[in-house]
Amino acid sequence: MNQRFWLFLMLFLAQNLALGKEPSTTVKPESVGLSSQRLQNIDRLIDQHVQEKKIAGAVVLVARKGKIAYFREAGLADTDKPMQKDTIFRVVSMTKPLTSVAIMLLYEEGKLLLSDPVSKYIPEFKDPKVLELLPPGSASEYKLVPAKREITVRDLLSHTSGLLYMFPNNYYHERERQLVVDFYKEAGINDGFCRPNETIGDMVKRLARLPLYKHPGEVWDYSLASDVLGYLVEVVSKMPFDQFMQKRIFDPLKMRDSHFYVPQEKLGRVAAVWKSDWQGSLTKVTEPMIDGDLALCPSDAYALSGKYLTGGGNVLSTAYDYYRFAQMLLNKGELDGVRLLSRKTVELMTATNHIGDLDATFLHDHGWKFGLGFAIQQDRAHDVDAGDPGVFEWAGIYSTRFSVDPKEDKITIFMSQTSPFNLHFGLWDKLLVLSGSAISD
Repeated sequence: MNQRFWLFLMLFLAQNLALGKEPSTTVKPESVGLSSQRLQNIDRLIDQHVQEKKIAGAVVLVARKGKIAYFREAGLADTDKPMQKDTIFRVVSMTKPLTSVAIMLLYEEGKLLLSDPVSKYIPEFKDPKVLELLPPGSASEYKLVPAKREITVRDLLSHTSGLLYMFPNNYYHERERQLVVDFYKEAGINDGFCRPNETIGDMVKRLARLPLYKHPGEVWDYSLASDVLGYLVEVVSKMPFDQFMQKRIFDPLKMRDSHFYVPQEKLGRVAAVWKSDWQGSLTKVTEPMIDGDLALCPSDAYALSGKYLTGGGNVLSTAYDYYRFAQMLLNKGELDGVRLLSRKTVELMTATNHIGDLDATFLHDHGWKFGLGFAIQQDRAHDVDAGDPGVFEWAGIYSTRFSVDPKEDKITIFMSQTSPFNLHFGLWDKLLVLSGSAISD
């Protein structure tokens, strides 16, 4: 009987590991300097949002000192499925930090430099033009002028390239932005939240020929830069982007549930998307959501294959998988004996301001800077406070977010599938307050 029990246990563990289900063990919070009692405030926060039908469900993970101290699911993943710790989420723009790491792997191999012009690898970016408005009464509304310099790899990583996303045009009502977005629309440019039937290289080459919004290095603007980086990985590595990510990041970090296209056997674990007014009206969404220049296609996550592999928003993942990625960064490039990046490279990405006096204000506030793929908190003298100077983080448009606090050796991850993004409704800010106030050492 004892032998049969151990044989069954070994088979069970082997099957779970093969499926990517790492044991979701947590440590006693007090063992890593967190208060169990105070962490229960997160239970109340998330449960209240579920009960009030502001969100359908969520998974929250808090780790400190390399150990998971809080890992909890709440609510529904779909109408007939409770949320699970291994539920798979569209992390969308949380793909961007992964893409940035992919670029820096090539950087560490000497295959590119941050100062390299992008046109060295993607010739269509040679001799960019910038759109400038002309004074009222001129024969034309604008003119195109040569950029003061070319776009560099660093510009793409730091979102200072002069490229745009289209969807922020919903919020920023600037004429020159609108004109550039019009060029994008005419050229069939896609923000990547609905997957077109083309390769990322096809789109990037069209984008490269269009006018820039500003001169490279003179503006911080959230943009399609990470999509260009994904194609750059393909060009430099001579591998399809998803294969490079699988071989160089997902497999080494044992991110077994992270995919550009989810395998059929895992589709049942993909969470539904819910539209919320954050006041109690909550509806499951399957059709495309079009709001001005914002286009979201939740059902794209159920496609088993496709050609479009964007560095800006195609990855699906779990809270645990993304924790492993974040822990690697917090460990200065290493996890479980596997080193992806050097300490110096991680510091260059997550602890160095690459935008000077500019501010990264799309998701944050003045006082936030940007590294190479990550927003970085410069100080605490502003409304958006993630805990400590030096915190780095990013988010996804379906209400996913992660935050790494090197000073406190702490990681906070929130996964939901709620639209619109919860930035303006306070849930994420409150969660960070609660995870930070649970520190008890």
